[in-house]
Amino acid sequence: MSRNWFPALMAIGMGVFSGYYAFQPALKELQTEKDQSHRVQPPAPQAQQTSTSTGSSEHVTETNSKEGQQ
Repeated sequence: MSRNWFPALMAIGMGVFSGYYAFQPALKELQTEKDQSHRVQPPAPQAQQTSTSTGSSEHVTETNSKEGQQ
């Protein structure tokens, strides 16, 4: 019975190896495209809203203090 498993395991192993060898360049290309797409994307919208609201409140504060001086 163990004699029957050896050829099957060898065929499976060779199939896995040949599939890896054949598709390795395509998989690496997909990985590099995925990495580049993550780097190009802008920061999250929440971070932009926080900086915008902070900047506008500073402007209001400066305007109010200038009006008080006049």
